[in-house]
Amino acid sequence: MIPNRNISTPLYHQIRDFLREELRNESLRPGERIPSEAELSVRYRVSRITVKQAIQSLVQEGLLYRMQGKGTFVARPKVAHNLNRITSFSQQMRDRGMKPSTKILEVEIVAARGRVREALAIAEGTLVTKVRRLRLADGEIMGVQTAHVPVDMCPDLADVLQDNMSLYELLRTRYGLGPVRAIENYTAIPLDPYDARLLEVPEGSPALFAERMTYLGDNRCLEYVVSILRADRYTLSVELQGEDSVAQARTAGQAEPPTRAQAEWQAMQRPAGPAGR
Repeated sequence: MIPNRNISTPLYHQIRDFLREELRNESLRPGERIPSEAELSVRYRVSRITVKQAIQSLVQEGLLYRMQGKGTFVARPKVAHNLNRITSFSQQMRDRGMKPSTKILEVEIVAARGRVREALAIAEGTLVTKVRRLRLADGEIMGVQTAHVPVDMCPDLADVLQDNMSLYELLRTRYGLGPVRAIENYTAIPLDPYDARLLEVPEGSPALFAERMTYLGDNRCLEYVVSILRADRYTLSVELQGEDSVAQARTAGQAEPPTRAQAEWQAMQRPAGPAGR
């Protein structure tokens, strides 16, 4: 396919789109070296500078990566983080056929102050368990998370939490605490030297900074967690509900259709039959 020089779309945008389509239909597979800039300039009948611009654009998107002296390669697909339901990191990775693992960097009992106290809505100085962990999938570092959980809810959490344990699974099975809802906020940031070393990427690399407050059915805040996620390995996925579906439900005298997260939560609350208990 040859770029069209008679339209206003820049040539490098067109070439970028051609290459992106090859990545999408798996003509180029993860880990595979793409053709050189010289080869692509011949294929598309453009200058190497134009090809270089197209490749750099895909590198910035996280679809390609460069290796000094070796060339440009296809990156692994990003993990889509679904924002419509509450799931643990471990479950998210298993849902995508990946093997999750966790390395604990720090566990200690601290007094809640500042943002931690505010997020958990507890008194200044209340004891919380602080857990800082490195999160991996298929052995690749995905992010680092720091969670704060009130000690009075989970008294021995610091003693029982181990590497490769899902915190949410532990909260449910040991303490009978299941999150009902959560508020999560995301910000794009460049990585500072410390977090860049932890995530094994260059300083200044793009990342997603996320704050989550997780709540129980009685509206107590169970957990405040800060996550720093590699932007080259994560993409955010949100399910949106159109006004037409709400209007149609109202016209029919029905309740507004639940979101997928609400439907899943409602299903969880139904009594299980004898075989499901």
